[in-house]
Amino acid sequence: MRKRLLKYVFLVIITFLVSINMYDYIESFTSVSVEEDILSIQHNKESEFLSNTNYSLEEPNVILNPYGNSPLSALIIFQTKDLTTADVTVKGKDGASDISHTFIPSKVHILPIYGLYADYENKVIIESSGKVKELTIKTDKLPDDFIKPTLIKESSTSDFYFTTPETAGYTAAYDGFGEVRWYVTGDYKWDIQRLNNGHILMSSDKTISGNYSAGLMEMDLLGKVYFEYLIPGGYHHNVFELNNGNLLVISNNKEANTIEDYIVEIDRNTGNIVKEIDLNKILSNKKKGNWFKASSLFYDAGTNSITISGYNSNMIVNIHYSSLNINWVIGKNVPDHLKSYSLNADGDVSFPSNPLSLKYLNSNEFSFVNKGVISTYKIDYSNRSFKETENVKLSSSLDAYLEIDDSYIVTQNNDIKEINSDGDTMFELKINSPLYNTKKMSLYANEIYTDVQGIRLGSLGNSKTSSDYFIINPSTDKSVIKKYNIKLKKDVLGLNISGNFDKSKVQLILDNVLDKKIYDVNGNSRYINEEGIKGKYYIYIKIDGKIYKIYKYVMFG
Repeated sequence: MRKRLLKYVFLVIITFLVSINMYDYIESFTSVSVEEDILSIQHNKESEFLSNTNYSLEEPNVILNPYGNSPLSALIIFQTKDLTTADVTVKGKDGASDISHTFIPSKVHILPIYGLYADYENKVIIESSGKVKELTIKTDKLPDDFIKPTLIKESSTSDFYFTTPETAGYTAAYDGFGEVRWYVTGDYKWDIQRLNNGHILMSSDKTISGNYSAGLMEMDLLGKVYFEYLIPGGYHHNVFELNNGNLLVISNNKEANTIEDYIVEIDRNTGNIVKEIDLNKILSNKKKGNWFKASSLFYDAGTNSITISGYNSNMIVNIHYSSLNINWVIGKNVPDHLKSYSLNADGDVSFPSNPLSLKYLNSNEFSFVNKGVISTYKIDYSNRSFKETENVKLSSSLDAYLEIDDSYIVTQNNDIKEINSDGDTMFELKINSPLYNTKKMSLYANEIYTDVQGIRLGSLGNSKTSSDYFIINPSTDKSVIKKYNIKLKKDVLGLNISGNFDKSKVQLILDNVLDKKIYDVNGNSRYINEEGIKGKYYIYIKIDGKIYKIYKYVMFG
């Protein structure tokens, strides 16, 4: 009896000591930083400034940067007795043209104001119901890390040059004098374009792997997000709005051993993927990795076909959209199994060499950037041939991205140029940071403010896990965090880890005792989707075979 009692007491003591040790162990973990959801932020802000619209034109409610992410925009709110239009003018400075816009008739006027100058007392004039009100809107300075441009050649255009960064920087719009007239805070990259409804479409501000964005965001220039579309394989390079409003997106197939050869059609109303175009299968590829590198695409309704430029394959491919059968291929060294689809060159041509920025002029003619040259091809479908109808040389052979307005808008490294068909420069702006693409657009387009709630559609799916193993005696060496510059951040979609891992073999480990999840970190970052995970997990990292305690935990669900 005495031995049994002593054994019981011993077990109680051991359990108590283990509990204390576990408590101290767990208490040493703190939560990773959590980023507030952009949709929640904008809902809270709207609830505040839309709760009272009872202002007059004489004393309107002026809200600078209403959503907190578009510092050179504002909202002006007032009411009128009668149904009437409102005319807004933002005065230009130093000889720049004014920006004017007429809003549709209303009694409650909620007016987006675009094109304000940074660090300036902007003069804004409103005319409504026969009355005129002049306002002064003082804006803040540009952020310290905003790289100011150098104007090489000005333009008298009334449009603006919207540009996106290659990696780091701000998505912004510049006038013909090189002044910043709009920018948005957040990590937006790849392409920017205006949708048929007047909104702009950009990448999501979240990165899931490398430079691949989690999806796409539809917003206005106030910074209000109307839709965020999540895509399992992410988004990169280019997106095209179809006639039915759906989005044709260059993505990745998460289940394949290749990348940047996969295109999906996203239903704008549901966010669901309604069509998949797997170039790896369609083109019967046998290679691994980034063999094709889809860099741009275009859908042509006249032929019901999609044309894709392959940067790494040095090919341009056209596929029938309904059947997904190959119509034609253009390339100098087309693989043997695709030669039967090749179009013949009519005369001397510059064959595609790392082709970029495909832009259709009509159903049988398109332009693209071809190693420092803007080439235009015209296709003769009856003879299955093509000829080069125009060849405009650029000042550099560096990769360039092309947009076609009445002229060519060329983005090349840190240089934005507008040139004509003779190669003459009509506008030039340099920014000391690599850029991706530039669109020439107006600030106002079908501008009607709506208070609809932003919606997130689609899915990222579950993140792929690696093989499981026990965590035994992890290292408590905190210096590893500084050595590899390890950073962790949680947002509404999941957990992001980044660091300077170089060629190290790295795995992220999430452990909550009852469940363990292990993820390979390829490169210097990895995004863990929240889908399929719920609860509190303690975070460890395995670097080159050694497991380290990171002293952080994360909450999912």
